[in-house]
Amino acid sequence: MKQFTLSKEERLSSRKEIELLFSEGHSLTNYPVRLVWRETLYPLPPDKPIQVMFSVSKKKISKAVDRNRIKRLMKENYRLKKPGVYSSLPAGKSYHLAWIYSSDELLDFIIIQKGITTALERWMKKCQQL
Repeated sequence: MKQFTLSKEERLSSRKEIELLFSEGHSLTNYPVRLVWRETLYPLPPDKPIQVMFSVSKKKISKAVDRNRIKRLMKENYRLKKPGVYSSLPAGKSYHLAWIYSSDELLDFIIIQKGITTALERWMKKCQQL
């Protein structure tokens, strides 16, 4: 059975790892999100090979209620796509991902879903090439 969850072990929270991700990571943009990724130096558990974080700029979305809603929508979209991503990852590799919302306005679930899906597909193609 597929696991459509986003557990604590799958969330990126280490300040040191986040700094490394943004200083040494690669990125791609697909409106309304930007994906930053980096292959980890140490292996993560094989059943959870990706750690992820979500971010919405306070400068672009000033109300906390709206920022939290956008983060919930991004988490939900990622959570639904996660089993397919895990199954197509190269064996033995693990990654850190950061999802950054880049729009100035609160967008609909479907628009965010389209952006995340396309960004994941582009990222998976790049991972297969490396």
